[in-house]
Amino acid sequence: MTAAARAPDRGPAPDVSLVVPCYNEARHLRASVRSVVEVLEQTGWTWDIVFVDDRSGDDTGALIRDICAADRRCRAVFHDRNRGRGAAFKTGFAASTGRVTGFLDIDLEVHARYIPGLVAEIERHGVDVASGRRHYLLRQTGGLHRAAASWGYRRLSNFLLALDLEDSETGCKFFRRETAGPIVLASANDGWFWDTEVMARARLAGLRIAEVPVQFLRRPDKSSTVRFWRDSWHYLRALHDFRGVVGLSRRTKSPIYWTGHGYNLVMRLLYGAEHKTAATAVAARIPDAASVVEVCCGTAQLHRDFLRARGCRYLGLDFNGDFVMHARRRGADVRWFNLDSDPIPGADYVVICSSLYHFTDRADEIVTRLRRAARRAVIVSEPVRNLSQLPAVGRLAAALTHPGVGDGTGHLRRFDLETFTALVTRHGGHVTHHPGDRNALAELPPLADAD
Repeated sequence: MTAAARAPDRGPAPDVSLVVPCYNEARHLRASVRSVVEVLEQTGWTWDIVFVDDRSGDDTGALIRDICAADRRCRAVFHDRNRGRGAAFKTGFAASTGRVTGFLDIDLEVHARYIPGLVAEIERHGVDVASGRRHYLLRQTGGLHRAAASWGYRRLSNFLLALDLEDSETGCKFFRRETAGPIVLASANDGWFWDTEVMARARLAGLRIAEVPVQFLRRPDKSSTVRFWRDSWHYLRALHDFRGVVGLSRRTKSPIYWTGHGYNLVMRLLYGAEHKTAATAVAARIPDAASVVEVCCGTAQLHRDFLRARGCRYLGLDFNGDFVMHARRRGADVRWFNLDSDPIPGADYVVICSSLYHFTDRADEIVTRLRRAARRAVIVSEPVRNLSQLPAVGRLAAALTHPGVGDGTGHLRRFDLETFTALVTRHGGHVTHHPGDRNALAELPPLADAD
């Protein structure tokens, strides 16, 4: 069976699926599995275990087959090549069906007795991700240099990814499949960095995360597979690359988009009261208590200044991870989102303010998707009077307004009133624009075949 195998039709989904990634675990596998099963059998759950052998070079594969033959609640997937820790868990997750699904390093340096507490955080307390926060005995840290490096990496990843977590790399994590499943399967890294990536994606997606204290006891009979200098370099490279993927990298976007505070300041300096006037016009089209999805929401000014006080159910979506965390710290429900690829959630009103020009070449496609998501109307506020339309400053304006997504050239082809009106008219909407205003306001109907 290869990594592409899917979960078979085995009847109702179990309460809990435990994925066990394995690589050269023969020495302790049987004893560890006995400990895990003893814990699971005391819980009253329905459960299963999915072993994923990541092309071990010892007897791990044969032992897994024996274990699965002896207990029908256990099954296995075998990678045809070594793919890494992250890939092994994703394979097991895709092949399992448990309402709560997680993994535990099978060396049990974090003991199986912590499983019920982690699952309880999801089942009883409503979190989406429950993760162990390891506590070490100092003599078991692997040396002062490794303890310092581990501490430094956690602080660095928290700072660069806005995680605010104590231990993103722990080897025991459980996920509510309904809400966290897409995050798990969308994570790209197949190696050790996967742990950090999935926690960062969960945080940016607005999932609820709980860290549960666990004791880490290093096994004296097991040699570490960590290669300090090599793995540290790989971690840092992966961390750098991932920041670009989720809109956190300073290198891929204009300085205007580096921080939420900086963006708000620049907008006030450039446009003064006119910046708020555009948001006021949008808010006036939305009734109290309506549900609103704002695409490319930036720092969620629409929610902060208008909709929050009126009881609207607001969800903001933005590619810029800095903006996501900035808005969330101020009480807005804002989640990381890539309009190029992610489905738009449904709402009474779907809104996009001063951002459609980022997708000029695909404007018809984007508007169609917005209309499919809206139940009552799509509201678009778009600049139609721009300094960037002047040849002398157009390229400079494009560079200064590149948000870090797309090819960065669409900013040279901004809308004017004529082209914006033509777009809206093609989609059955109407445009309101007062002479002298920077933004035009459009309202479009939902698509008749939308759900």
